[in-house]
Amino acid sequence: MMALAYREGSIFVECRHGIWVLSLRGEHDLSTEPSLSEQLGRVSAVGGPVVIDLTDADFIDSSILRVLANAAVEQSAGLKVAVVIPPGRDAMRILRITGIAALLRPYDTCEAAIASFAPAAT
Repeated sequence: MMALAYREGSIFVECRHGIWVLSLRGEHDLSTEPSLSEQLGRVSAVGGPVVIDLTDADFIDSSILRVLANAAVEQSAGLKVAVVIPPGRDAMRILRITGIAALLRPYDTCEAAIASFAPAAT
């Protein structure tokens, strides 16, 4: 019997050009949801746009979808959020089915998401 590899999820936080980037790596579920919620709350309190990068997330469950949905709702209170999901990933399909993709701005790359927050040229 072959054992399945499990890669515990980690969240990396950095600020790039005044934009907070939360990069999720590995598998994210109920065990990592409190950490994601806490990190998102911290960067929201500091201010500035937030990019949630799911490029290296191998798996997300409904608890992570709830955090993303809450972030989408917080946009009405002024929080600017974008999510990064490369083409062909299961996470994008899930976000579309749940309607979260329509609320958050999904991008193919972190660079594109960051660039979307750049001030418009006058």
